[in-house]
Amino acid sequence: MRLIRLMKMMAVFILIFLLADKASVAQAAAKRGDAGAQLFGDNCAYCHGADGNGGRGPAIATHPRVIAMTDEELINIVHNGAGNGAMPAFPDLGDVRTQAVVRYLRKLQGVSGAVAGEKLTGDAVAGKAVYFGKGQCSSCHMVNGEGGFIAPDLTTYGQSRAASEVLQAILKPDAQLSPGAKVVEVKTKSGVKISGVVRSEDNINITLLSEDGRYHFLTRSNLASVNFTDHSLMPDDYGTRLTAKELDDVVSFLIVTGKNAPVEVAPSGRRRHGGN
Repeated sequence: MRLIRLMKMMAVFILIFLLADKASVAQAAAKRGDAGAQLFGDNCAYCHGADGNGGRGPAIATHPRVIAMTDEELINIVHNGAGNGAMPAFPDLGDVRTQAVVRYLRKLQGVSGAVAGEKLTGDAVAGKAVYFGKGQCSSCHMVNGEGGFIAPDLTTYGQSRAASEVLQAILKPDAQLSPGAKVVEVKTKSGVKISGVVRSEDNINITLLSEDGRYHFLTRSNLASVNFTDHSLMPDDYGTRLTAKELDDVVSFLIVTGKNAPVEVAPSGRRRHGGN
């Protein structure tokens, strides 16, 4: 009897040790920032897109209401679900992994906090003309329901960013790429080559959005290769394509637009290509 009790106690101690070790590993991974991206891809990207800019579900990386939520509110939504079941609950993720997902979402949102009372030196009206004209920004990015949709909606982009940060994002678009912004090049077993950005993926399928606005629903077993590049679709020559004043004007336009953005954004069904 004593031997049996001793064995049971040892089993309990071993179980506690293993669970504690597993939790510590998860916590360490989350702190390094290498857990959130994987968890987001596994649990969120199917509906919200690999970059959080929407797909089957809303664009949680750019929606003003989501950006304005506290971390505690986001954690509660992940844990309990939302929208009367439209978004499922993920209680099995646990506290540590849920926090890692929220931290990664904040990274996708680019929430760094704009400088309070920052004085803008550019002309927002002139910047709008450059955005929809010479800069050709609207061919990929949407603002207030106008423009393309292959790249993130910039309606609220300037809401939480300083002018210097917006400028650097224009001049060096590949400096801090989120996984969903990287161009992916695939080749099918029949020899067809397709490049675009990932909108959703799992172990069986991958969905790409190509630069012409077309969705490509691909089965991995039909692909000969999948190459994730280290660059985005955004041109990296705006430093020479636009003058210093034009860049300053575009930055001011994005920040003013973000600060004046309505709480509700236009639904995806009303999107359209084109200009001013």
